Amino acid sequence: MLIADTGGLTTAADEVDLSAAVLADLDVAGPFADASDALAWSQTSQGCLWVSTRLAAAVQVYAEGLGSLADASRVTARDLTGTDVGVAGGFGRAPR
Repeated sequence: MLIADTGGLTTAADEVDLSAAVLADLDVAGPFADASDALAWSQTSQGCLWVSTRLAAAVQVYAEGLGSLADASRVTARDLTGTDVGVAGGFGRAPR
């Protein structure tokens, strides 16, 4: 009955979830450590610390947002399927 491909929506959500997990595991702060250590106690060292911690936090927040987007896509697919089943049942036929 539905024209929407809920299977495709769920598959896309799984791929977004995988991307979010890979992104969350990235060490974006680590590369700044070499510069920070090489220039200890300098303003550059402090700048590296500041940028690396904020960049790492931003990447984590972005990964969490992607996870939320994937969850919302799964809920949408579930609701579309449920609505289709309900409407089809109301007309006395099973959904395709």
